[in-house]
Amino acid sequence: MSKVLCKIVALALLAITSLQATRIYQKSMMEFMADFPQASYLQCTKNYCSSYAPFPLYQELAQRFFPSKINFNDIFIMNIPNATAYFDKSDYVFINNCFIKEIQVKDLNFFQGKDFTEQDVAQNVIKIPGRVAIVAHLYSDCYGHWLFDVLSQLSLLDLHNVEYDYLCIPYGENFMQESLDLFHIDRRKIIPLTVGMCIQADVIILPTSTSQENVHAQCANYFVDFLLQYTRKKMLESIKNIVFKRDFPEKIFISRKSGRRAVPNEDEVFELFKPLGFCRYELGKLPVAEQIALFYNAKIIVSFAGSGGANILFCKPKTHYIEITQKMV
Repeated sequence: MSKVLCKIVALALLAITSLQATRIYQKSMMEFMADFPQASYLQCTKNYCSSYAPFPLYQELAQRFFPSKINFNDIFIMNIPNATAYFDKSDYVFINNCFIKEIQVKDLNFFQGKDFTEQDVAQNVIKIPGRVAIVAHLYSDCYGHWLFDVLSQLSLLDLHNVEYDYLCIPYGENFMQESLDLFHIDRRKIIPLTVGMCIQADVIILPTSTSQENVHAQCANYFVDFLLQYTRKKMLESIKNIVFKRDFPEKIFISRKSGRRAVPNEDEVFELFKPLGFCRYELGKLPVAEQIALFYNAKIIVSFAGSGGANILFCKPKTHYIEITQKMV
């Protein structure tokens, strides 16, 4: 990280020690634009719909919980001059003391009413010159949501050739740092997003949610296909030397010995697959590049339910993915 960014982050951490109560207003994007007419937006999708093969199991529940056709809310990229952004403990961002409804995810809105009770907002604002893109998500510390949601927002900025001087984004986990390197994001541009930060920039660039459906599918996660395809292509291009220079097994078994979905009898289960030529891997111990290469080269994958399964984004067509579900799921 450059000396300038180190100084910015250090000042931001000092700033959050000084707080004051501030009323936050909840607005639609258009209401926000009316109040701040200097702001502008780029509409990226309109009435976008994705269709999928019907869910193969539990047909009596499929259409209720796993619909095969999803209409997504329109996606925008907002440009807001001379704007202030505050990062709330909810992991949502407030712009000019406003919560913009289009950034919410999966109908998860923790705020009631047109405006909500006064929030403790950092009193000291750190000024950052230039254009700052902000990419955040409620569950960015989950590898699956990071891969599908956060990187989709970066893909959106790429596809529309949006230029920025700095990128304010979660940066605390190794997989975040590694995947941003694979995405060719200059580390000197990164401002690690920290809860309680309050920044002011010449221009704040804010993509809205890329996975909010018009009719919320309560038990399933859906994502815009062309954004996933762009993410897949960019990441695979970054690891092509690893893919072609190393031998990876065609049969892999994904371990799940840690986390809230840990499987206590995993060793017994693996003994059923080991004689069939499966090699076991704990994805959390592998760099992101190796995880991608592992899935790309596999022909058969056996896995328990978990975030690591998101790497199927990088599988070749006709790869067999077998998921073992435990009682908890």
